[in-house]
Amino acid sequence: MPHVALLVLDNCYLSSLTGLMDLFQVANAHARKQLPQHAEAFTWQFLSMDAATVQVSGGLSIAADPIRTLADIEFDLIYIPGIYYPGQVKFADYLEQHRPLFNWLKLRHQQGALLAANCTGTFLLAETDLLDGKNATTTWWLERQFRKRYPNVALDIRQILTEDARLLCAGAITTHHHLALKMVERFYNQRIAELTAKALLVDFGHHVQQPYQSLISDKEHDDPLVGRAQYLLQEAVNLELTIQDLASQLSVSPRTLIRRFKAVLGIQPSTYQQNLRLEAAKYLLEHTPIPIEEVVLDVGYEDPSSFTRLFQKRVGLTPSQYREKFRGQTRSVLS
Repeated sequence: MPHVALLVLDNCYLSSLTGLMDLFQVANAHARKQLPQHAEAFTWQFLSMDAATVQVSGGLSIAADPIRTLADIEFDLIYIPGIYYPGQVKFADYLEQHRPLFNWLKLRHQQGALLAANCTGTFLLAETDLLDGKNATTTWWLERQFRKRYPNVALDIRQILTEDARLLCAGAITTHHHLALKMVERFYNQRIAELTAKALLVDFGHHVQQPYQSLISDKEHDDPLVGRAQYLLQEAVNLELTIQDLASQLSVSPRTLIRRFKAVLGIQPSTYQQNLRLEAAKYLLEHTPIPIEEVVLDVGYEDPSSFTRLFQKRVGLTPSQYREKFRGQTRSVLS
């Protein structure tokens, strides 16, 4: 039977931790009905680095077995939940404090265990160096920090879930459902995974987090030139403002503007302008019934066909698919 280690880490998200347990319980129930002669029920155990109880995000405490007492227990899957992110500096300190955990994870992986991580927990998995040269994903809003800290990891931020060399990564926090369903499919079969997904209303067929990703960088900086450029681009999102025009308004050369913009935000002003327009289009598609052709014009484009190709490339859905997916969600929230 698959035995799972659920790591209880201080300030981890409770839903990310116990969500797997809940889903495995439902999968076990379906397996008992569908596979009465062959079902191998999931079992699990809460583990901690050393404490008997651990305070998770939100203030609740979870009882767990310290890792040092479990040298002889074998696990088929070891799971790292998402961790509350307090900022780049504090999170770096958090990773350093948990360094003893990384050697234990590497040892267990060498012994044959699957290692899986959700959301910010992927940073802890990357700290083991096991992800170097491997495919991985993480929560989309920490893409820049992940790439900077782990340049040797083949990060594909578009994906909800990746698996490479018995290392699994899941994206933003609720993708722990997809990770758990992947394990149900592996240890049971696809049918049990589908029944479990339907019971819990999980969209098992959705594999990318790209449509949820904001295209606008929220990186803080103190560069006054780039700040003014961002403001002017935001104010003229639906107007034809060339880089030459923008540079003239800022009294600098286009070359200087592009160099400063790339140094601070990692992209060119033209890409930032494009991202602004795509985000404006996403908002109109979600919140208004305006025909798509008018949306295209409202955000500064003239050719609906070329805009649709750009939108699908950058967002992962066509404008009509995006509206169908998110317009309904918006209505549900507002009703």
